[in-house]
Amino acid sequence: MKIGLVLPGFSANERDWCIPALLDFVRVLAQQAEVYVYTLRWPERAARYEVYGARVCALGGARRLGPRVLGLWAQAVRAIAAEHQRGAFDVLHAFWVDEPGWVAAWAGRQLGVPVVLSLAGGELACLPDIGYGLQLLPGRRLILKWALHQASAVTAGSNYLSDLARRAGLAPAVRWAPLGVDVEMFAPQAGPSPSACGPTLVSVGSLVPVKDHALLLRVFRQVAARVPGAQLIVAGDGPLASELSAQAAGLPVRFLGAIDHAALPAIYAQAGLLVQTSRHEAQGLAVLEAAACGVAPVGTPVGVLPQVGRAAQTEADLTEALAELLLDGGCRRALAADAHARVRDDFGLLKCVERFSQLYTEVGR
Repeated sequence: MKIGLVLPGFSANERDWCIPALLDFVRVLAQQAEVYVYTLRWPERAARYEVYGARVCALGGARRLGPRVLGLWAQAVRAIAAEHQRGAFDVLHAFWVDEPGWVAAWAGRQLGVPVVLSLAGGELACLPDIGYGLQLLPGRRLILKWALHQASAVTAGSNYLSDLARRAGLAPAVRWAPLGVDVEMFAPQAGPSPSACGPTLVSVGSLVPVKDHALLLRVFRQVAARVPGAQLIVAGDGPLASELSAQAAGLPVRFLGAIDHAALPAIYAQAGLLVQTSRHEAQGLAVLEAAACGVAPVGTPVGVLPQVGRAAQTEADLTEALAELLLDGGCRRALAADAHARVRDDFGLLKCVERFSQLYTEVGR
């Protein structure tokens, strides 16, 4: 089977974790199918190369904005069409139903190739107070709806996102099909399990408004007042780093900055709990990685967290849940065991790639 993937960005080589979940996905999929990757924005320079046997066509469009973006999209469609002439694609699949989705839908319509579109980011979000979400941009809803209605199948990586799509009326049907976590790389480490660790919270994510680290620090201030020895580790970097560091003054908080993906299992090994405070997550790989490592996830009811860990509806609920679990090792271990089993059963990398492979076979008939 010949698959064309259309992505906003992809790794420049096998050691570049540009979007880790997609690198893992391609690594496994390319063992089963002929895979071509068309990456629109990153790497920033145009190039052709191979990663894990997949052939990558980087369009280098990072700086092509405004009217110039139409040329980028047309160039991508031409590249897909040229390869299709050499040997027909069975399926085109785009992750993110904004630029990648429009390109795949356009190419699929021209070439008569079935298209799978995966909701994977802020396509359905509308958070005007922080300027987040494609639904804030004029005309985007109509373009999204057009692309989604060209698709043979639409997927989402969480029940939360599937529900958003259905309520918005943007897709006639949405299938649950998450990107998977490598359960060999992310696994409980030797020695005491993370769930047996002391009262340490870990948060993993970019320091940007949608992750709502301000909420995280407000909640942790209350938790630290109730739980002796409580501490917080924050892994990630971003434009809010200085502001958040100032807000955390006087609290037992460590900001680690940007962390290499391969170093994350060691970070999770220090955690009693993984905490998510995001206002929107399409899926939430940190939640799955932590659970795969034996760490119970707790947080806001977005992305996969309600399917894997304990979701809290309000700030008060989140404070209470974190304090209760940090103080009750038995309850924390039970939640961690349930989360670990759910990830291994439903979110493992091999199982998730197989789920997509079955979908490709179905729509490519």
